[in-house]
Amino acid sequence: MEYLTIILQGILLGATLSFVVGPAMFSLIQTSISQGFRSGMHFAMGIALSDLILICLVYLGFSSLFENHKTYVILSVLGGILLIVFGTYTFTRKSNVKKSKEVDIKRPFFGRTILRGFLYNIVNPSVWFYWLVPVGIATSFGNTYKTYIFLASMLVTIFSFDLLKCGISYKLKALMTDKVINVINKVVGIILIIIGVYLILVLFDKLHFLQNLPINTHGMEAL
Repeated sequence: MEYLTIILQGILLGATLSFVVGPAMFSLIQTSISQGFRSGMHFAMGIALSDLILICLVYLGFSSLFENHKTYVILSVLGGILLIVFGTYTFTRKSNVKKSKEVDIKRPFFGRTILRGFLYNIVNPSVWFYWLVPVGIATSFGNTYKTYIFLASMLVTIFSFDLLKCGISYKLKALMTDKVINVINKVVGIILIIIGVYLILVLFDKLHFLQNLPINTHGMEAL
């Protein structure tokens, strides 16, 4: 009964986290609409893989790296540049509904799509902080098995909701023309570019902050 309660708590938190808006969510929906359900599913697999890796890193204590301003700045600028590149690609992408249906049927595996989903999620520094609370809750159980059960139920729930988003988006595709899908691509591309620019602006804010720190002159007066 106790383990069932932990599973239900993981499912509840996973369902809540599934609706957190971010670049990966926009791209997941856009991919499902423009390229088909299986492409969206593989994109979701990439997101799930990155989530799993991030949870392991946070659990092992690697989140302490963000206490270093230099590390945060580097990740911010790299993430910003990659999101701008992804956003530009999405913005300029042209849709062909007939061709995308044929590709979705013929190609059984989308390695590049999995990689794209992985990168979209993992390059965002905020995702690292995003997992601090769930991992903190999981470790508070004080039992390794309970921790794993909680995290596993949460990840499965998030992945299931991502597949649901793929299915709904793909169904909507039947009602859309190439023109509408191209507009969606442009909107999602702009959103990704804005998020990327924001991450880089965070970099400049950090640098400005560091440059304006008072210089320690202790010891120089004695010279």
